[in-house]
Amino acid sequence: MSNQKKALLTDSEMQIIDMEIWERTEHFNFFQSIKSNNYGMTVQQDVTALCNFRKKINGNGCKRRFSDILYYFATRAANAIPELRTRIVDGKPVLFDVVHPSFTYVPKGRNLHANVLARYAEKFSEQTAYFDAARENSDQSPTLMPEGGDKQNLIYFSIVAGVAFTSTTTPWGDCSYDSVPRILFGEMTKTESGKASLPIAIELLHCLADGKHIAEFFKLFNEMCMEPEKYLV
Repeated sequence: MSNQKKALLTDSEMQIIDMEIWERTEHFNFFQSIKSNNYGMTVQQDVTALCNFRKKINGNGCKRRFSDILYYFATRAANAIPELRTRIVDGKPVLFDVVHPSFTYVPKGRNLHANVLARYAEKFSEQTAYFDAARENSDQSPTLMPEGGDKQNLIYFSIVAGVAFTSTTTPWGDCSYDSVPRILFGEMTKTESGKASLPIAIELLHCLADGKHIAEFFKLFNEMCMEPEKYLV
C-alpha cells in the first residue's frame, strides 16, 4: 500500500455506549434536549519554547510546518481523553478507539480552501508524512467533501492567519448528529521580551464533554508545547 493511500485511511473501532450504565446518560439526555448544545473556550497558549525548538530543528535542515505540529499536538491530546473521542452515531453515543485530524488547506493554484483528512499516527515523523500525502492528494483533487469526511471519528482543525482572536465561533450542523469537536488556531503574537502566544479555540458538544475535559485537553497541549523535544521525534 502506498503511503498516500495509507495516509487517507481514517478508520476506527467504534463501541456503542450502554446508556443503562453510562455515568453521563442524564447529562446526555438533558443537553440533547437543547437545540444547540455546542459550546467552547479560547485560551492564549504560550508557544515560546515550541517556537524556539522548531527554529532549532529547522536550522538543522529538518523543515517542520508549524501547522503540522499544532494538529499533531491537538490530536494526540484529544486521543488521550475518552470524552473527546465520544461522538453521536445514529442518535446514540459511541466511543472511538482513535480519532483522526481533518483540516482546511488551500491547494496549489487555488484561492479557496479544501477539507483534508489524514490518518493519525502516534509518532510525529509518521504523522508529518501522512499530512504531506494528504495535502498532495488535495492538490490533485481539491474538495470540501473528501472521502470519509462525513464520518464522526474526526477532529476538525482550521487556522485563521492574521487574526489574534480572543473568542470565536464555528459553523455547526444539527447537534443530534454533528458531534465532531472543532479547534481553531489564530495569529501568533510576540512581546518585546520574546514571549510568543497563540490563540486556540475549541468547541464541542456539552452532552458529551464538560469544561473539565476541555481543561484536561489544554493541560496536555500545554505540556507538549513546554517540552516539544519529547514529542517531535
